[in-house]
Amino acid sequence: MLLWAILTIVAVIVAAALTVPLVRRWDARPGPRDANLAMLRDSLADVDVQAASGAVAPSEAEALRTEIKRRMLGASRAVDAAPRPLGQAALGRLAIVLTALVGVAATALYATLGRPDLASPPPPAVAAPADPATPGNAEVASMVGKLEARLKTQPNDAQGWQMLGWSNFQLSRYREASVAYARAVALAPQTPGNASAYGEALVQAAGGIVTPDARAQFAAANRLDAGDPRARYFLGLAKQQANDPKGALDDWFKLLSESPADAPYTEQLRRIIADTASSAKIDVTARLAVAASGRPGSTPPAATSAGVTAPPNPSADQVAAVQAMAPVDQQAMIRSMVDRLAGKLKANPADPDGWIRLIRARMVIGDRAAAGAARDDAVKALGGDAAGAAKVRAAATELGV
Repeated sequence: MLLWAILTIVAVIVAAALTVPLVRRWDARPGPRDANLAMLRDSLADVDVQAASGAVAPSEAEALRTEIKRRMLGASRAVDAAPRPLGQAALGRLAIVLTALVGVAATALYATLGRPDLASPPPPAVAAPADPATPGNAEVASMVGKLEARLKTQPNDAQGWQMLGWSNFQLSRYREASVAYARAVALAPQTPGNASAYGEALVQAAGGIVTPDARAQFAAANRLDAGDPRARYFLGLAKQQANDPKGALDDWFKLLSESPADAPYTEQLRRIIADTASSAKIDVTARLAVAASGRPGSTPPAATSAGVTAPPNPSADQVAAVQAMAPVDQQAMIRSMVDRLAGKLKANPADPDGWIRLIRARMVIGDRAAAGAARDDAVKALGGDAAGAAKVRAAATELGV
């Protein structure tokens, strides 16, 4: 009876494995290509951050960018699975039929071939654990092996430990990454980027929680380099996790206001700000709109690639002044700011970054049609600047225009 009970359970598991995919809805599930591209984009952004902070040598950063872009090109050519040809109701009926067939077929097969009187075979030998590196990470896994071998003979190579930490992080070996980064920090405590990378590895190893040890590393990174965006973001996240969403939002808005307009993390930071504010029931529409429009403030202006001066970000006093207004006045002021930005672009249209700010501002105030019109106007105005037009199109796509 025990054997029959086990066989029944096995048959049920097999039937479930065959039928559950038929009755579950996958309509909104992103394809594997999208997930892979998102992971590669994050890796590319991380390389840019590391290169900007000096944690990775320029030659090494360029080699890593080339490899990641090659993998992105290959992933973009992949084709997601085709949609299922049957409707949900038909698939449900098919699932019931398959379940019945599995049960009947399993019983008939065992009745014909089964030998319950035979002794059980000896257990198989336990196989060695598989390498967690995926095929797509074969190059990084190979580099990890070479680094580990070299560091056994050169244990005081701080840059080698930093690269080992980065490589393990890319393979999602967060604990191993934190150990390597800890060694790098101990050997070169003044190297920019190492402490914040160590803290991020600790956060990932803890399942996304900013532990006290991680917070100490981010604080040390911030003391060493007050502009380290990774340390500043995670220090804000520590406040959010400590039930201080307002403090986190203030830190993130300050980071956003002091970051370059084309920094790879700004769009993700805006989404995090919006999600955190929504969860905490804090209205940040005005602050986001002011940041998106680039209202002049205390930060010096930055020259764009086209030679046009981009408006600096708003000061804290200007943001506070906007928040103190009545909602109707806020909206009127925001639209006035956006319209002034549009007017400046009519006078000086050769400004891709300015067009991106205008599109973003239109989206923040909920005017998708105007954002689309701004994108079209930008592409037309930048007809002689193919790179600038492509940059505007890419930013518009990322913003959902």
